[in-house]
Amino acid sequence: MSNKNVTIFKNIGLGLVFLFGIISCEKDFEDIAVDLIDNKAFSVGDTLLEIISYNKNIMSSRVDNNEVGKVPLSLLGVYQDNDFGYMKSALISQLNLPIIGVNFGDNAVIDLVVVDMPYLLKDSVIISEITEDKDTIYETVSALDSIYGNRKMEYNITVNELGTFLNTLDPQNPSKGMKYYSDKDYLIKDLLHTGNFKPNVNDTVLYVERRYLDDDPGTVDDIDTIKAEDLSPSIKLVLNSDFFKNRFVDHQDSPDFDSNSSFTHYFRGLYIDAEGVDGSIMNLTTTRAKMTIYYTNDVITNEGADEDLNNNGVNGEDDVVVKTKQTMDFAFGGVKTGKYIKDYNQPEIKEALDFPNVDDGEQKLFIQGASGSEAIIDLFPDEFQLEDLREKDWLINEANLTIYIHGDQKEIPSRLFLYNYEYESMISDNFSFKFGPEVFGGVLEYDNNGKPEKYKFRITKYIKDILDKEDPIAPSILALKNFVNSDGFDPQAIDTIVHNFNWIPKGVVLKGNLPETDKERIKLEIYYSKSKLK
Repeated sequence: MSNKNVTIFKNIGLGLVFLFGIISCEKDFEDIAVDLIDNKAFSVGDTLLEIISYNKNIMSSRVDNNEVGKVPLSLLGVYQDNDFGYMKSALISQLNLPIIGVNFGDNAVIDLVVVDMPYLLKDSVIISEITEDKDTIYETVSALDSIYGNRKMEYNITVNELGTFLNTLDPQNPSKGMKYYSDKDYLIKDLLHTGNFKPNVNDTVLYVERRYLDDDPGTVDDIDTIKAEDLSPSIKLVLNSDFFKNRFVDHQDSPDFDSNSSFTHYFRGLYIDAEGVDGSIMNLTTTRAKMTIYYTNDVITNEGADEDLNNNGVNGEDDVVVKTKQTMDFAFGGVKTGKYIKDYNQPEIKEALDFPNVDDGEQKLFIQGASGSEAIIDLFPDEFQLEDLREKDWLINEANLTIYIHGDQKEIPSRLFLYNYEYESMISDNFSFKFGPEVFGGVLEYDNNGKPEKYKFRITKYIKDILDKEDPIAPSILALKNFVNSDGFDPQAIDTIVHNFNWIPKGVVLKGNLPETDKERIKLEIYYSKSKLK
């Protein structure tokens, strides 16, 4: 059995401890820390250990929704960052058939085809306005969330028919979900939309002109006002009506519309892309995203006694043909994925990622999500020092890894994640029964002036296990990355494996282990108790 499998089984065992509250008979040193300090037979101390940290280019991230319980947000847009260079992302999704199936009826004519994708929203905020009469008007409005970059700059969005079939299951191993990574190439077909775009919190209403309710399509007979019940804003992209008249309306009697499986082979989905030199990039959730076809068809009905629905001057007729407004929704569903393109056009980060100093470490560490970059951390690069620490037979009270921010930065991650890089697993402190994520840390901390200062991780149990003289575990290489929701420990699944999803494009530059004269360099600080009798 490989070391990786051994570690996985060990982590699963630890997860069971977390889940069922089984406490081992071995007394944790942290439990008796206070007694040790008060006991005259023990002395306390602390030490700083020099470590090595360097950069790692992450070429791709998981971007699909084929992992049970792991549903990443989608990224769309373009983004130019002063530290990390250029990034753009495409959003790719299959569509689901309407629940009632596809039946456009007789003589259907399309009025409009629209893709609608809701923005992520922050909590509503109150805006006050002082009028000329010195009255205060209060208005509740929504603010857009998870949009990075220059929101005021336009860029181009295109929508194409997807030409690549997206599998839910891995054809080589149908018992597992198919994995899609952010560097995969896709075949794209007909262009369905192109136009300038920038995020707009006021984009809450769609107006649909109905021109086919009479015999003159040159006039607007009615206008539908379409808006969400909660008035939430969304991205609205108008698609080519002729394409869907040919491929959907005129093809409706085909078995291609009999099931979602047949449909996704016939129409494989939408490829929504962004083009531009700069702008903004957005996290979107596609749970409420859809493509809607607004159309008019012929419906046979009976007129009421006072009705003249077909406008022929006769009331109360039976079986009259009436032009009727209709809608049909195709929800984003099935497989959803994406494609990221990055260009580290900033010389400093390009050098750091292409030629990392794995022997001595680095002065700066570059952390960015969405298949960006991580920091590799070696806590015990000197084997002789490690053996010497074990011989000291310390009782570890607390161990903290602290990483400081380099200079002034604006849009930085609110949380980072530290994990076991060699085995793609969580560090035991993160899911232990005694500590857990809240104690484990990684949340951005601020200085006394309210400026972002540092990230800190408490890895007491992990260090205790490494320095255990009698039964030590081998130290492993760690990694530091952006935190995303899929990194959280799931006690129900007992899953301690770190999956390589990462859809947050935010980045932060941190201080590395060099130069040694920098008091804020990355450091491991250990607080311990030691018997005076030894």
